[in-house]
Amino acid sequence: MPLGHRRRSITGGVLDDWYTLIQKTIIEYQDPVTGLSPAFLFSDGSSTSDAWVRDNTYTSLCGWALSLAYKKLHDSKESISRALELEQVVVKQMRGLLFCMMRQVGKVEKFKSSQSKMHSLHAKYNRKTGAPAVGDHQWGHLQIDATSLYLIILAQMTASGLQIIYSLDEVAFVQNLVFYIEEAYRIPDYGIWERGDKSNNGEPELNASSIGMAKAALEALDGLDLFGSRGGPSSVIHILEDEVQQCNAKLESLLPRESSSKETDAALLAIIGYPAFAVEKGSLVSQVKEEILSKLQGKYGCKRFLRDGYQTVKEDPSRLYYHPSELKGFENIECEWPVFFAYLMIDGIFTNNLSQVAKYSGLLDAVLIRDEQGVVHIPELYYVPHDKVELEYKNPGSQERVWGKKWQSMWAQSLYIVAKLLQHDYVEVGELDPLNKRYNAVPRPDVIVQVALLCENPSLKKDMKVEGIEVETIHEACLTASAPMSILPAKALSSAYQHLGVSKKMSLTGRPQHKMGILGTSQMYNILGNFYAFTPQFVDQEQFYLWLDNELLVDLIKTDIAYLRSNWKKLGRPTMVLPIMRLMLGERSNWNRNPVWKLIEKLKSGYVAGTRIMVGQLSELIHTSCISKMTFLEGPKKSIIPMEFRKRVSTVVKARIQRLSSFMEPSPVTSRKTATLPDEVKGAVRRNRRTIFKMDSPKEVPTASELAAVWSQRRSTSGHLAMSSSFSGLISPGHSRRSSFTGVEVTTLLDILQSSEDIQVQADILHHIYTNNGGSYSFYLQTGEMVTVTTLLEELYQKACSLRMWSLVRHTAGLLRKKVEDLAQGLSDLLVRQKLVSVGLVNPAYGGMEMEIARPLSSTELLETIEKGCGSHHSATVISQEIIVYLAMFIRLEPDLFKDIWRIHIGIIMSIVVQELVRATKNSVEDATDVLLSLSPCGLKNLLYNLLSGREYRIDQFNMGEMEPQISIIAPTKRDMSKQLRNDVSVLGSIDEEPIEEKVGVWRRRRRLDGALNRIPAEFYTQVWYILERCDAIQMGHHHLPSRPTIEEMTAGELKFAVQVEKALNSLSHPEYRQLVVEALMLVAIVVQQDRGQGLGRILVVDHVIQAAHTQFLEDQRKSKGPSMQCCCEALGKCHGPMGICIHFYDSAPSGRYGTMTYTTAALVEKLKWIPTMTSDCKVS
Repeated sequence: MPLGHRRRSITGGVLDDWYTLIQKTIIEYQDPVTGLSPAFLFSDGSSTSDAWVRDNTYTSLCGWALSLAYKKLHDSKESISRALELEQVVVKQMRGLLFCMMRQVGKVEKFKSSQSKMHSLHAKYNRKTGAPAVGDHQWGHLQIDATSLYLIILAQMTASGLQIIYSLDEVAFVQNLVFYIEEAYRIPDYGIWERGDKSNNGEPELNASSIGMAKAALEALDGLDLFGSRGGPSSVIHILEDEVQQCNAKLESLLPRESSSKETDAALLAIIGYPAFAVEKGSLVSQVKEEILSKLQGKYGCKRFLRDGYQTVKEDPSRLYYHPSELKGFENIECEWPVFFAYLMIDGIFTNNLSQVAKYSGLLDAVLIRDEQGVVHIPELYYVPHDKVELEYKNPGSQERVWGKKWQSMWAQSLYIVAKLLQHDYVEVGELDPLNKRYNAVPRPDVIVQVALLCENPSLKKDMKVEGIEVETIHEACLTASAPMSILPAKALSSAYQHLGVSKKMSLTGRPQHKMGILGTSQMYNILGNFYAFTPQFVDQEQFYLWLDNELLVDLIKTDIAYLRSNWKKLGRPTMVLPIMRLMLGERSNWNRNPVWKLIEKLKSGYVAGTRIMVGQLSELIHTSCISKMTFLEGPKKSIIPMEFRKRVSTVVKARIQRLSSFMEPSPVTSRKTATLPDEVKGAVRRNRRTIFKMDSPKEVPTASELAAVWSQRRSTSGHLAMSSSFSGLISPGHSRRSSFTGVEVTTLLDILQSSEDIQVQADILHHIYTNNGGSYSFYLQTGEMVTVTTLLEELYQKACSLRMWSLVRHTAGLLRKKVEDLAQGLSDLLVRQKLVSVGLVNPAYGGMEMEIARPLSSTELLETIEKGCGSHHSATVISQEIIVYLAMFIRLEPDLFKDIWRIHIGIIMSIVVQELVRATKNSVEDATDVLLSLSPCGLKNLLYNLLSGREYRIDQFNMGEMEPQISIIAPTKRDMSKQLRNDVSVLGSIDEEPIEEKVGVWRRRRRLDGALNRIPAEFYTQVWYILERCDAIQMGHHHLPSRPTIEEMTAGELKFAVQVEKALNSLSHPEYRQLVVEALMLVAIVVQQDRGQGLGRILVVDHVIQAAHTQFLEDQRKSKGPSMQCCCEALGKCHGPMGICIHFYDSAPSGRYGTMTYTTAALVEKLKWIPTMTSDCKVS
């Protein structure tokens, strides 16, 4: 017998067995009209009437896999016909789901702008009709993962050769499904289990499995032609890479957790392996898998998540939601789902882990059910029977389980068949993954970033050539290219994408207007043979002053280059187009000191921000650039190309030059003529900003938690701030010319305003009039022209910008309600990486209150929230915006800076910056506030970075200045630090008191910084959970953290539990005291780990432990004649240390003979009598 015939007969016979199994368990239950399948089969042969999108998508996989296997048997007509039959079954099922979703096209259109769960696609439909199975409010329909899974499988099947999409209307709908899921990183949904929060309380949450599926779907569809190899430009799907990276950032910050209420979930197997392959870091894939296997795996399958009550005998079927206290009762008896053994088996095949395949193949075979005819079924789950629950509690995993009512899960049945077909090599992994997503975790080669420098005019080009830098003008770059070339601003690209996915027949408007990220603008685009390059988004900035600071502009360019290096995945190199303007460089004689010129020279050297750089002409760089085709702008209607594409970037550059000229040209208002102002007006601006952090005691800058009681009273008694920054209640020209709140005649002030050339006098007058009469207050100038206060404030703003008077720039920007163009994106960057943000001042006595932000906001909404939190302090409003933007820049490139920080308090960060400036400049809080507001944008950014990273810095060239403080903050280089070390060594033995004073306060400062930034040790929250197991409550200050129902509702690794602990810590008044509490709790955790059989008493009062440690510290100070002899040893509290603790105790190192942890350990020994007595030399590391 010929070998080929023998192989056909053996393989064909085995495939026929699998064909029979699919016929009896899958196809037999598929509706002949809609093509939809039920999700479950019951033991009596009945099935569900509803068809879930997720389950039907998974169900289609087994038919597709078997059809691929049959296609290999070319010499059998029967095999070819069965392959075609199975393909048609799959196509009918996938198109059935498509029709169901297309009937809800109106929801897709609304969801793009609202992202409301009421506008989401339904998760399930009637199997017979394809109509909605339940109403909008009757189910948790918002399930991003289900829609994303459908798109992944659609892409894979299309790439394998199946034709599922038939018309351009369907293409437009799929493109809009892309818009539906592309912001999954910011959309809380109900997730794969349709419950949201694990207590099933109806609240959606951000789920890693949903975000991972969305990311994978976007990557799978990028550039895919839905008509297959016979398609054209109109049937190609387009993806924006920046949205993919936002999903990736959020995904990596969530993992290995599933959500805030689930510390892990077996559903994550679908995103770390088949079918999504969404996680790019191999180490993270291993970590997630280890978490699942160690916490969820059982003999019958994997638990979905910890304390899952679904289908357990303890679940009350009469209630939809769980009580928090009953979640603990589900622990150790959660149902086990065999489907996850199929996932693990498939994962082993894709990773070529034969032992894993054998292990889970055996486990899967052990949980199969065979009916009377011997047909194999995979049940939905196995549960612990009622009579064995108590035994299972005592010895988890010891009792036999029984399968539930749903004796076949279509989802599990399909994946079982796929796993077996793969195991026996009837189908290859590459056939089920033609898009090669399985290589997602393979490291990528280093990225070379291409930079095209374009100057504004021939004059600048000539000057730069003299200095050794060859560049093109913008006009020359467009003419010298081998093909027609245009250089456009980023907003033109954003406008063009609004035409993507438009369908008048279905009332689909295309992609919503969003700003373009650097990944989008670093590609070149081909439209009908014409090439288009785009400048980065920051070139379009129009309103805010940040980009007037050349040093900050350089930092932004470096940040974007480093971001491209880390996140670029497209074919071809990224190309950054940078227009260079003369006003950026200033006078040619000063170019060698100009930061932009230094950057240009650095770019020419070929290495910037750890990234390889290639600088060249655009006509040369185009050959190695990433070029994307904007095929949606091609076709019969050429006029669809937006008007912005017909404008060259030179128009935008000229507009920017005009704007900058008004800021940068020397202002005539530079002299200081004497002007007599009333006392209540003179210095109004400075008084306003100096009270931002002013308190009764100038030595301590308060924190937000210190004034929590006052805030609470304000929230309960008043719904508005003492001083609103809105423009309501304005006085019209026909009203009285007297100020609304003072006895100062406005006429007098206006006369002084017009006659004075002193910019500070002008600022004080305008601030006073604005505060009392509003921005719309109008009056006539001596020239007869009528102007408003807002008009003059805008002029004052431009003058302050030209003089680089940053404090006045910030103040007027606040009065004018200016906002950073990227403000909303900055907030989103922080929230996406699992950080909560609070804005607002820490001083309610002066009109501030803290406002928590847990979801992305628009720039306008965020500005209003900041204004409400900062009250009447307009400078603080602007500084808050700056800090958000800077923190976003840091977290995009160096997320490790924030790894121990869970909540970011913008107001507290401002206060801690002021404290640092008090320490560094040896000035008062008021003067330090002046210094903060006078820092250049880049100076503030550098100071923030130094505080976050723990780098030391020094103040250079500080003086209070005639008009405003002048200060330069620099971080020492390695050479500076080596020189300082040599100097320190050289003066050993003759050290005077000044260097010693520099050493004092190091540990107190470190504790203050860590407390203000909310830094905590690794596994801190988990350790606190174990402490709560041993006591009734933990008391910190006036806050009680009860063990019941806290640990009954939440597991140790939940983010929700971390939130509860943070609330308790935030109730503490002083950041340095907060850190002492954290240290004490970590010591208690060590004690708990050593002896889990002992209790900690009813209530663990951490304050008592710290006070006892402090008492022992003072006793040792008396014995050793330590520095506390000058203060607290003489009279307790004499040094005014927070919470009555001596400042020298705060300034003690944690470890060592006289360390705080040594004293805290001794206090614990005294409190907990069962701890073995330790010697005085004991150290705790």
